[in-house]
Amino acid sequence: MGETSEEAVVREVYEETGVHYEVDRLAVIHENFFYGKGGSLDGLHCHEIELYYLMKSRGTQELHSKSYVFGVKEEMHWISIKDLDKYKAFPSFLKDYLSKPHNQIVHIVTHEK
Repeated sequence: MGETSEEAVVREVYEETGVHYEVDRLAVIHENFFYGKGGSLDGLHCHEIELYYLMKSRGTQELHSKSYVFGVKEEMHWISIKDLDKYKAFPSFLKDYLSKPHNQIVHIVTHEK
């Protein structure tokens, strides 16, 4: 609470990578409509709004992740944009988006099945 989305993404990226990045610009506003699965969202019609930012390069590819999921340390690796088609990435539109230059904010709406 009390953070802008830009402040939150800068903090989260630092927490996940151990590297201080700066926001370049807002790139994508993504609206996703889906039905919740499991827990308190089970069966509910949900609408999430995600903001994706482009970050400024810091001149290093060295990562210092201290991130854990269910007690297991996460591994992070840099992937070249030209090699993205070799990997499974979410949301699925990101591969296509990142493969082309964009100079304005894009609004994308998806309906998860």
